[in-house]
Amino acid sequence: MTLEEQYVSLMLMIAMGVWFGASFSIYQYFVHPKKGRRWILLISDPLFWIVQALLLFSLLLPVNEGQLRFYYFLGILLGFACYKAILENAFMRLFGRIIAAIVRVGRFTAKTVYNLLIYPLFFLLMLAYRLCRMTVNTVLKVALFLISIPLKILRGVIRLIVPDQWRLFLIKKRIQIQQQFGKWVSRFTRRK
Repeated sequence: MTLEEQYVSLMLMIAMGVWFGASFSIYQYFVHPKKGRRWILLISDPLFWIVQALLLFSLLLPVNEGQLRFYYFLGILLGFACYKAILENAFMRLFGRIIAAIVRVGRFTAKTVYNLLIYPLFFLLMLAYRLCRMTVNTVLKVALFLISIPLKILRGVIRLIVPDQWRLFLIKKRIQIQQQFGKWVSRFTRRK
């Protein structure tokens, strides 16, 4: 391995140390377990470090054919320490602002979609429902009115044809039947 390859590999390891620090800070930002949810760490921690190791070796493979040296680990530690000492506070503030901006844009997008698409669609559906209901009610009232006209004429004709005694007898019978039906229903609906 030439000196240039070693130098490039060392710079890559220092950059990977900074990357490890930044990605670990982001990982802790999102996967900060609360009490009682520490079991998540049993799954997420090994996955995080496996992904980081695969990334490290996939970047190291084209540079020096995947050879590991002791000073590469020192380069990773140097990059990680540099990140923790110098870059972490500024990076996390910038990351917090980026996340806040993404949240604001997401909320704005959600409100815009609601106000421009969902609410008008809901309003139109409610308007169509009310118009249909009003139309059906109007059609039913007109139909009942049109049906009641011949019934009123028929009732007038029956009053002229049928004697008053028969009509009184039929009215009394109707009242008796209603009373009997009420008694019969009350027997079944009575609470014991």
